[in-house]
Amino acid sequence: MGTVKVAVIFFLLSCSFTKVAFTAEFIIDKTRVADSQIRETSTALAYYVTGAIYDNFGETENAIKEYGKVLKFKGDVAEVYLKLGSDFLFLGKLDEAVSMLTKARELDPENVKSYLLLAVIYTAKGDFQIAQTQHEMALKYDPENLEVLTFLSDLFVVQQKFDKAAELYEKIIEKRQDEAFLYFYLGVIYSKLNLLDKAERNLEKAIEMNQDYVEAQMVLGFIYEIDAKYAEAIKQYQKVITLDSANREAHVRLGQLYHRLCETDKAIEQNKVLMRLEKVSPEPYLRNFGIYMSEKKYDEAESVLQEALTNGLSLGVVYAGLGYLETMRGDYGKAVGFYNKAIEKDPQKDTYLFYLAVAKDHDNKRPQAIEILENIVSRNGNLPEVFNYLGYVYAEEGKNLDRAVELLEKAVLMKPENGAYLDSLGWAYYKKGLFKKAISYLEKAVKLVSQDEVIREHLGDAYSANGEFEKAVNEWTKAGEINPKNKIVYEKIKNVKR
Repeated sequence: MGTVKVAVIFFLLSCSFTKVAFTAEFIIDKTRVADSQIRETSTALAYYVTGAIYDNFGETENAIKEYGKVLKFKGDVAEVYLKLGSDFLFLGKLDEAVSMLTKARELDPENVKSYLLLAVIYTAKGDFQIAQTQHEMALKYDPENLEVLTFLSDLFVVQQKFDKAAELYEKIIEKRQDEAFLYFYLGVIYSKLNLLDKAERNLEKAIEMNQDYVEAQMVLGFIYEIDAKYAEAIKQYQKVITLDSANREAHVRLGQLYHRLCETDKAIEQNKVLMRLEKVSPEPYLRNFGIYMSEKKYDEAESVLQEALTNGLSLGVVYAGLGYLETMRGDYGKAVGFYNKAIEKDPQKDTYLFYLAVAKDHDNKRPQAIEILENIVSRNGNLPEVFNYLGYVYAEEGKNLDRAVELLEKAVLMKPENGAYLDSLGWAYYKKGLFKKAISYLEKAVKLVSQDEVIREHLGDAYSANGEFEKAVNEWTKAGEINPKNKIVYEKIKNVKR
């Protein structure tokens, strides 16, 4: 029989697929004798070899048919069930695969591959506990099997059981200390556990073994950032760029780091590099726009967005940026024009409509602003900033106060720790004459935003209306300290003292 197998193998090298399948069975047929057991075995072998040939040519369904024929003659061979399980798994027929692999496991409990494949299937199904059990059963028979240990550790990662995953990777590395990627994965796992020293050591080891390991270089830079080792992080990202000059993430991280460290010129240069690399992305333009706006360099900010438009990035977000710029300059008419262009580009973007309404409100077109805001509210219940703005407008006007409270309560419910929203709701209650209720919300607002002169002034007004004049004077005084140019609060203090 051994001679026959060798003949078949060599025959495969020189024959077409159909000839191979036919010849394999023909050669085996020549070995058959009258003994029925031998005849059944040789027939089963013929089908098995044909199935293997189909597998080699990627014809999985035909292979399954041939392996199925084997079982008619030899139904107790674990390897056949293993082959069928593997092929069903390849086709995505998980239930059939489980059935075949379970039978293979019953026939040959020490065959680790059946446990491993079953674990893969149960992992794909989301049955993590069953998958873990399969891995653990495999390890009973082969405790040092690195493939099983690796799969099990990855299963722990999927379940976010990072401590168990780290323990297994340490065990794997004891056996395979020459694989950089193992140190990389272990470093990532330790970062998830917030064990930054261990994460750094393993990532540094991975890089020591492979200086061109870009992923490890990037993750190590990120770990240095988390650990507030900004100089080391910068060096790390620079190494990545040396290895891969077009690495987007490295340029982004460098730019953000430089911005955080107030090295804005360097941050701007990194974003300019990205402008050249990402010709269809507005993000680097918007990042430089943000930097210039934070420094109140409005001309430079405008220049960046105009450059984006010149380079073909005629996008809603770019026009919205120009609208915001004009709002900061106080030219609300221009802002309205840009926001309208942004809406033309992205008609479904309710945030752009909100910005348009705000600009119109500042441009003394409050009725139009209210109409836009009510239109947004009617179709979008997920924008607390819209509820807050519209509610505050009604409160300021002293009109529709029930509607104002309704809107502002929704905003506060969505963001209960937002001091501005609490202030608006308190102010609406003040306008309704419910001073104690107003005070309760305004006091919460002051605790969250202690350096806001408007909130302090509102609280002072509420105290005064409630007859708590000493407290009122105290709040108005603090508002005046925040903004000494606020003459109104000093008039209120004088009036109370009279």
